[in-house]
Amino acid sequence: MRFKLFVVACVCLCIGLNGCTRGGRTTQTNIAPTPADGTDNTGLPQPQDAAGYVALGNALYQKDQDEKAVAAYQQALKLNPNYAEAYLKLGLTYRVLGQKKEADEAYEKAVKAYEQAAKADAKDTSALLNLAEAYSHTGEYQKAVDTYKRAQKLQDLDSETYYNLGEAYTKLARYKEAMDAYQHALDLDPDLFRASEALERAKEGNQRVEEGRKAYEQQLKRQQANANNQNTNQANTSNTAGNSNH
Repeated sequence: MRFKLFVVACVCLCIGLNGCTRGGRTTQTNIAPTPADGTDNTGLPQPQDAAGYVALGNALYQKDQDEKAVAAYQQALKLNPNYAEAYLKLGLTYRVLGQKKEADEAYEKAVKAYEQAAKADAKDTSALLNLAEAYSHTGEYQKAVDTYKRAQKLQDLDSETYYNLGEAYTKLARYKEAMDAYQHALDLDPDLFRASEALERAKEGNQRVEEGRKAYEQQLKRQQANANNQNTNQANTSNTAGNSNH
């Protein structure tokens, strides 16, 4: 009898423990984090307009959540198809993702949008600076330089802008101007390491150009000297032939 009671007690105990364990698991599984009001699953504020989606994209980009940043910029463009900044930032993000074709398309649209903005307000320095950056991304470096110069007439450039100007000059192999731009960047921000490295590269590029120019000038001098020698030899030959005839 006592044995039967012992068996029944063990069975009840096992059932009870199993029920507690299942209940614990069920409770743990069913608890889901509830997002705060006004936020999405990124923990960032839920945008209400195109500008908000660009801000969200920028925040996601800074967090290295590039695919989500792309989605945010695309949503901004759905709300405002002429949003120049959204195109520019979308191009930057596509470039990070290695999607060159999509990046190029976004940059081209950014150029058109910023051109319209700069045309509408010739004193909009923000539009001019962003347009210059967009030109650089589309490989239109001379236009980038010209646009940076237009902006410079309206306001002083900061260190980052001088650095970007130097990069455009470097792409054009105008190393002296690049050196000057990089130096201005370092004068404003001595800790801008990129400008320091770029300045050294520009100096090396300028040295190559100077060496090439000197080599070309020496070659021209040799060619001119050879031409003069040939003319002299021809003249001497003609004189000798004339004397022989006499």
